Amino acid sequence: MDSQTELRYRQSNRLLRLLLGNHTVEEVVETISYLAEKPVIFIDINFSIRGMSRTSEITDRSWQFAISKGFCSHEFIFELVNIEEVKRFPKERTPYVVGLESETKALVSPVIIRGKYAGAMVMFFKKTEVTNGYLELLLLANEVLTEIIIKIPMYKYIRGNMNEGILKDLIEGRDKENEDFKAWVLESELNTSNNLCVLVSEQDDANLNQEVIKDSLRDDLYHVVPKSHTIFYGNQMVVLCTDLETEKTDKGISRLKIFMEKHGLRIGISEFFQGIENFQCHYFHAKAAIRIGLTIHEKERLFNYDDYKFFHLLEKVTGEAGNNLRDFVQTGLLKLEKYDRRHQSELFYTLNTLIDYGCNYKETCEALHIHRNTLSYRIDRIKSLTQLELTAPKVQFDLAYSFRILEFLKHQ
Repeated sequence: MDSQTELRYRQSNRLLRLLLGNHTVEEVVETISYLAEKPVIFIDINFSIRGMSRTSEITDRSWQFAISKGFCSHEFIFELVNIEEVKRFPKERTPYVVGLESETKALVSPVIIRGKYAGAMVMFFKKTEVTNGYLELLLLANEVLTEIIIKIPMYKYIRGNMNEGILKDLIEGRDKENEDFKAWVLESELNTSNNLCVLVSEQDDANLNQEVIKDSLRDDLYHVVPKSHTIFYGNQMVVLCTDLETEKTDKGISRLKIFMEKHGLRIGISEFFQGIENFQCHYFHAKAAIRIGLTIHEKERLFNYDDYKFFHLLEKVTGEAGNNLRDFVQTGLLKLEKYDRRHQSELFYTLNTLIDYGCNYKETCEALHIHRNTLSYRIDRIKSLTQLELTAPKVQFDLAYSFRILEFLKHQ
């Protein structure tokens, strides 16, 4: 056996041994970098850097910036995908050479999983020639890496990263009108006409950046909401749910609450919507539900946007002039507030409950735990003080939004 053959045998043997244990993507990258004595990076379908080694030797400024951030910039991705070699070999593992700045080169080997692009391994060359030995080594490492991604549970989500990339771009308001982007959506699992809604969750201890925590959260949530797509965005877990309406039973909500308690989460839920292009708007709604909900019900963990939609409207309409909202409150309510303070009565609370239950006497009595005669007496007193005709739909509407305004102002 000649020296070159023996070297390749040792290199192959070392890489293949990685498959026998619970080795990681990072270990494959480090191993091939050690064997080739070259910088190596693995980027996933979102152009996020999942593994890297010997990066201090990389002189290309665009790649240096990507390494410092942990992902390639949007502009850099656009330039990269329009390189002729990249266009020509988008779905083949065979490595190809791309020229970089300062007369350096990169050997790129696309990672293909079940016929779909899932990322790329990139080996960097400064002065050394790109020989067949490097091509063979990178291709073998690619095959090992692919098997590890499929085999190890903590990397199973990398196969769904097209979905993640689309959701992240939608959150950031990018590419919605781009024809290529629309084509990616059509190819993805997000192309559905089913009822959609967005869950946004935040963790009490802000540890969502830990990979182990991410995988545990995603696994557990999938059991609660099977038809979902999850991304981690900043300190939030953002979930697109399909057909959640069928899950919003008492049993489903109970499972969601157990999930929240287990992981120390707060969750905001958007309204239902149609069309993935509306994802960003409902993501903001779910975020607002948590933020506003915590100011009003600080001990709660689950916040439906529908419950806080009017408060969100008040925020947007008033801006910094929130105190002026009191001018729009039904004056009769202000009289009741003043009367209750003086006489230590509960007329304001009674009327609020009555309006909440659509002026249904039976349900109002049950909620207040009082007799119907007591309720009738209080309502007569309310009518006498406010001169309001409580059976009129317009009056009921005025009272409903007035109670909301006062609740909003109380927590400002």
